[in-house]
Amino acid sequence: LTAAMAGRVVLACFLALVASPSAFGFQLTSSPMALQKSAAAVSGLRTQHPRAMMPARRPGPIVMQTAEDATAAKKSKSEILSGISKPLADSWDTSAEKVFDTFESLKEKGLLSKWNSQKLATRTVSQNELKRAIKSEKNLDELLGIAGTPDDLKGLTIAAFAASAFFGIGGSIIGGETGGFVYWVTYLGGGLPLLLLGVGSVAPGAIGALISNIQWQFDPTNTKDRRIRHEAAHMLCGYMCGLPVEAYAIEPSPACYFYDRKEGNIADIEEWKKPRPFDEDEINKLSVVCMSGLMGELTKYDNADGGQGDLEQLQEFFFRADGEKMRKPDVREDLTRWGALKAVTMLEENKAAFEALCEAMDQNASVEECIAAIEAA
Repeated sequence: LTAAMAGRVVLACFLALVASPSAFGFQLTSSPMALQKSAAAVSGLRTQHPRAMMPARRPGPIVMQTAEDATAAKKSKSEILSGISKPLADSWDTSAEKVFDTFESLKEKGLLSKWNSQKLATRTVSQNELKRAIKSEKNLDELLGIAGTPDDLKGLTIAAFAASAFFGIGGSIIGGETGGFVYWVTYLGGGLPLLLLGVGSVAPGAIGALISNIQWQFDPTNTKDRRIRHEAAHMLCGYMCGLPVEAYAIEPSPACYFYDRKEGNIADIEEWKKPRPFDEDEINKLSVVCMSGLMGELTKYDNADGGQGDLEQLQEFFFRADGEKMRKPDVREDLTRWGALKAVTMLEENKAAFEALCEAMDQNASVEECIAAIEAA
């Protein structure tokens, strides 16, 4: 009897709960709309969304991409190389425009995702901002290897006067006829300080370049690795800015060759034709590429060397630019600093591709193999 009565009491409580659940301090909800209203009442947050007025839909299956799927979507180096080798080989000996179109076609096919992927928007960059990006407090000219330091200039001046005194005193002791060999050696040797002063007054940058070249020849860090990092930075930044790579070399003379514009290099235009000036977009790209080699060296070494040639080439591009804007020294300086900063940023954001390219260049890889290394990283 007791068990039967207990069962009836439980049944009565359940029926009362279904009839009036709020009387027991909680509420059952049977629809998503009711759940939304209940949650809003508890949190005190009220929202209005157009989809709240729509009838509930049957939820579809949830599709999740696994790490294996993401990896499978990325092509391997061998797949990229096999897909780009023939089209690029067929275009190398045609024209710059054909090479550019081939790169664009391979990009549309999903083989060259990094090609011409950089959107360049220039802005004013201060020296302090560039120093922070490079993580150095050195003088920028010294850091980039584009001018001798005051101590270097002082040493060169002392050496010039010492050599002058040596030749002058030596010639006086040895003697000889006027107009003879000793006479001219003594005369020219004594004029070394005047020669240094004259060159320094007319072209001060030449003195800095001379010092940098002398130091570079005796620098123990003048290694193949440094040269590779310099040229790899040129190639990576030029490739990502949309400049087709022609070729590169590490030994004996390091260099990286690009088409500086879609229709071909400005220096290759026939003499009877007037070359088209560089437009703003082309100058922006060339600024980044010219400064990237120095920035590539700074990814591993305390300072860069050989920057004088890159800067001189950039100045030539500036003077071949369209309009009068690039004739202003402050504009050229701003764009040079911005190009250096953009190159640093690109190398940091694409560190894996940069290191893979350095490794490929160290193995004397072809241009196609270098491109595949960039894309597969």
